[in-house]
Amino acid sequence: MKILLVQPPPRRIEYESIIVPPLGLAYLAAVLETREHDVRILDAFAERQSWTDFEKAVQGAGADLIGIGGMTPVIDNTHRAVKICRPCCKHLVIGGPHVTLSKDHLFEEFPEVDYAVYGEGEETLAELVEHLDQKKEARGIAGTVDRHAVNPSRPPVQDLDRLPFPARHLLPSRRYSYLFAKRKRVTTMFTSRGCPYQCIFCDKAVFGSKCRMRSAENVLNEIGEILGRFKDISIIFYDDLFTLNKERVIRICQGILERRFKFDWKCEGRVDRIDREMLGWMKRAGCSMIAYGVESGNQAGLDYLGKNTKVEDIRKAFRLTRESGIGTMAYFILGIPVETFQDEIRSIEFAKEIDPDYVQFSILSPFPGTPLYNAAVKDGSYRELGVQSPADKDLKKPALVSLNWNEKSLNEIMHRAHQSFYFRPRYMIKRLASLSNLKDLGRLWGAGLKVLSWKVKKGP
Repeated sequence: MKILLVQPPPRRIEYESIIVPPLGLAYLAAVLETREHDVRILDAFAERQSWTDFEKAVQGAGADLIGIGGMTPVIDNTHRAVKICRPCCKHLVIGGPHVTLSKDHLFEEFPEVDYAVYGEGEETLAELVEHLDQKKEARGIAGTVDRHAVNPSRPPVQDLDRLPFPARHLLPSRRYSYLFAKRKRVTTMFTSRGCPYQCIFCDKAVFGSKCRMRSAENVLNEIGEILGRFKDISIIFYDDLFTLNKERVIRICQGILERRFKFDWKCEGRVDRIDREMLGWMKRAGCSMIAYGVESGNQAGLDYLGKNTKVEDIRKAFRLTRESGIGTMAYFILGIPVETFQDEIRSIEFAKEIDPDYVQFSILSPFPGTPLYNAAVKDGSYRELGVQSPADKDLKKPALVSLNWNEKSLNEIMHRAHQSFYFRPRYMIKRLASLSNLKDLGRLWGAGLKVLSWKVKKGP
């Protein structure tokens, strides 16, 4: 079967400091290639295609089946892509996190599609394609939604080592970039799926709460494949929590050193799952940045969010990481109902105290499938508001309205945060001093202009 997997274009073409591979599509393509299907990936977002160019590309593909992924913040793009793709194929399939959450009313939202794949899609799509290719009845396949039913879920893949590596050869690798990458090219990797922690804002609809880890050997083999294919590349580990298992992290780092792999990498960490020994191995193995989910500098806010961390854990993690020579990024959440405006001013000051290299400030957003969303719908505090950060793709942002927060105060605290952290002379001098080449300068300049234009356009 001739298959086209699609990532839709952006709403509008503009500067993006982060453009990363659609690994979900690349995993699906890899599994389908092992079944000897003719597979292509059209990453129209990375290619910066206009919608007219996208339509021409889809029409010219001659695909029997088109598969489209969809995430809630940009689901309007998916709707538009679905309408364009419908006349261009015999079978139209949709999948992704949004579909997993909205599967019960899928055909009300997407009347054009033939099937949906929910949950982890590799085995499900492969089985669906086999049935369609052999002209067999495709009703009742686990993990799918068809015109007759939402079929039973498919258990998550327990042995991740048996999945083929993502089909990166089908992706426009030259198009990917990451603000914090040190090298010419960038790719991403998952070394695990799932997270055992219970933060109330986290959507676990696809990967779940049980952490399933690939073996260190399997991870190292994929790194080796990447480095054999691409020279001068940075790798971003996209696991929810790369640092969960200290022994495994150290084994991966030791393997990187033993195999003499040369690359820099970034990962996601947790402030109470880090120590000096682990950081030492990570630094020696090329780790250039760890992103921590700080969320708040107030203990009441951390407790409300279900973080199960302490403010002192945060201070210690950033101190140890800085001492190890690894860069830091901090995720902060604003608009927490149990925090006042002044509480969050203190949280912003805390961000300056721990002194990360970069901070991402976001509004607390109750997305479907999270405990936060269920509670917000039940108590009537859920709203969709025009409150965005420079990185947001949402047209409207899910938010909580409370005694402490409304649209005006949420916008004000968002702008206070960016102004207070990023527009300090000390911070700007520090960032300029850290640059090592013109490419780094270009990335920083582009990102800085985006923040500045957002502030001028949206700011009070």
